Amino acid sequence: ITQKACTKRAGTAIESPSSARVALRDVVSARSKFTVLIGSRARRTDDERSDIDVVRIAHKNPIKKNVGVNQHVSYIDYDIQTFLRLYERGELFLYHVFREGRLLEGNAWTWEWLKEHFRVSTSFRREISRNRRFLTWLQRGIKYDGAIVPYLAHTCRALKNLAIFSLAEKRKYIFDKRKALREAFPRLSSEAITLLVDANNSFERIPWRPLSRRTVNCGTIKRLNREIATAANLPGPDASG
Repeated sequence: ITQKACTKRAGTAIESPSSARVALRDVVSARSKFTVLIGSRARRTDDERSDIDVVRIAHKNPIKKNVGVNQHVSYIDYDIQTFLRLYERGELFLYHVFREGRLLEGNAWTWEWLKEHFRVSTSFRREISRNRRFLTWLQRGIKYDGAIVPYLAHTCRALKNLAIFSLAEKRKYIFDKRKALREAFPRLSSEAITLLVDANNSFERIPWRPLSRRTVNCGTIKRLNREIATAANLPGPDASG
């Protein structure tokens, strides 16, 4: 999730547990490093098909082998200055990391301080508008011709982001793809959600459930796009694009 919005900033001088006045950039030094497990494994909702999602802050060391078995590992990396800038901005993704993440490596006291004093943004109109525009663009014409899996994967990401940001605007914070899509778009069928998520998984890593086993063709995509347009209140597919 990427966010560029007007935000409610975290304070720069906040009471620490020792009652001393502590500034954010005093707590997090240039030597601070963190490794955080996020996603389904952190929520303990993973299964044999789940990959491992890890946020690395101020380093790029691989996670230890005992965290996962043979599953694919996806890394999201921040240098320390970028992390601090996003922290002060109230980035929604960092709220996800703090709320659901499990610290694997790093100073536990510092991490708890960061969690306690983080203030998430309260406005996501820009992100909502951007994802709605992208979905509308995707639905124009036949951009899926010859590239069905990438098309569905991009549609899944944009719709998922739209769901997460729309819910966050209402102070509902759901970061699981399927749950967010169901909560934000109740008119979207389970079959449509499964197709989108399967395509996204296939596009991101070695397919564990190849789409070739499904009947996915231009007719399928057109019906899916009409369902998405209705569920998300989009202008709808336009063959002129």
